Amino acid sequence: MAIVCMVNHTAVDLTAHQQQSSLEKVSKNHTKMISYEAHRYANLSAESLNETSVLESDDVNAPYSTSSCNSPIQANDLNREDGEYNWSKDMQGLLLGALYWGYVPLQILGGYLMTRFGIRRTVGPCMFAMSILTLLTHAAALISPWALFVLRILLGTTNAMGMPGMFFILTTWGPSEEKGRLLSIIFCGNFVSNVLIFPIAGLLCSYGFAGGWPSIFYVSGIANLIWCVFWYFIVYDSPLTHPHIHPKEKEYIVASLKLTSKSSTERKSRKGAPWRHIFTSLPVISVICAQFSMNWGMYLILSSLPLYMREILKFDVKSNGLFTMLPFISMWFVLSLSGMASDWTSRRFGLAVARKSATIVGQVIPAILYIIVSYLDCESIPLVMALLCISIGLMATNFVGPIVNFFDIAGEHVGQVMTLSNTISNIPGILTPYIVAEFTKDNTREQWQHVFFLTAGLMCFCSLMFVVFSKYSTQHWAVEITVEPEENEKLNEL
Repeated sequence: MAIVCMVNHTAVDLTAHQQQSSLEKVSKNHTKMISYEAHRYANLSAESLNETSVLESDDVNAPYSTSSCNSPIQANDLNREDGEYNWSKDMQGLLLGALYWGYVPLQILGGYLMTRFGIRRTVGPCMFAMSILTLLTHAAALISPWALFVLRILLGTTNAMGMPGMFFILTTWGPSEEKGRLLSIIFCGNFVSNVLIFPIAGLLCSYGFAGGWPSIFYVSGIANLIWCVFWYFIVYDSPLTHPHIHPKEKEYIVASLKLTSKSSTERKSRKGAPWRHIFTSLPVISVICAQFSMNWGMYLILSSLPLYMREILKFDVKSNGLFTMLPFISMWFVLSLSGMASDWTSRRFGLAVARKSATIVGQVIPAILYIIVSYLDCESIPLVMALLCISIGLMATNFVGPIVNFFDIAGEHVGQVMTLSNTISNIPGILTPYIVAEFTKDNTREQWQHVFFLTAGLMCFCSLMFVVFSKYSTQHWAVEITVEPEENEKLNEL
């Protein structure tokens, strides 16, 4: 959201147009020289050649097409709100994807640190570092875009260390019969944050302190520092170490999860994951593929929806932030209901129908709606917003489809498999900003159409992979073989 306010889009557009015009002029001049020689040898009149040259020159200098859309929520060319940085589309894509350069490769390391040092001592420092780096965003942008690029990579590393904590904390705090509900609440937190930050960021861009857009990062950083204080006062690794937990709550959770003081040691001594079987398992590959395409569609919206609303729908900054939050409200609402719908479907028709139907609803239908959206522009804003809200909202059903399928097939190795999948499936966070920057050089609807078609094709292909190859029972490599003491003695005697 902030980059919409940081960049001088008018200067970027004019620079790109001037560069394109210069190249076209060089090409036209070269063509005219050859044409002139041909006309001269053919004894054509100089007047006809000059008329052709004038027409070609006028065509070269013709401005690129602009939309005639005009409404109170749209910004016209004479009153557009521009920032201070003349960053090219490629540089914007680089900055938007920089966070995932640090986030993607360190997922597995984050999981290891969580098991080695505990949730409280890993997530807390990472979130504190994230707060400080966010507060330094303004200073980094003043130095150079490359300083901001490095800072965003460092932000990604703190995310990679901290984000697995929300899954690990359920292993020691989430009773078995409540895990699904707690997981839905945790994921809802992601969408609620998007619902809040987009309109707030839009208002801060226009009315905030320190020049507008810097206040977005100052407010976010300070809010995160306050969160860190609450984290250290409230969060402990398990009910066994929490000094203020109610005895009845502690007894209930410990009994449900069969926690003991030796749990962490026992976990460390377990046999490692069967990685050869995991990497060659078609059910695992199908789940990773489905999560990859889901994240592609979500990261496209998360990182590029404000740009799409500005370039194609012609929204001003304040309206951009307000309308960008609507799809995430839709996703929050659908996620709140999808858990109950999935439970009912699995009881009535079985796990296979529940998981496959959730994937089709969450990927194939949004893909079709993306294609429809690609043919619309700022003259159909109500329809575009309705389709975006429906498509992004329906994508929430993936959390009760391919995402929860990990627990169906991976048994005791679900943590390792989810970490692997999360590492691979977050690569779209790096790729989608670059794809958008490369495909939308001139900010036209036709160029954005290529982005939507690519996304739709990927989502349909990966959802088909999941429907065909997914399984819904613990795989042979994930089954823990146990031997009773009596049987063990007999085997020793033999």
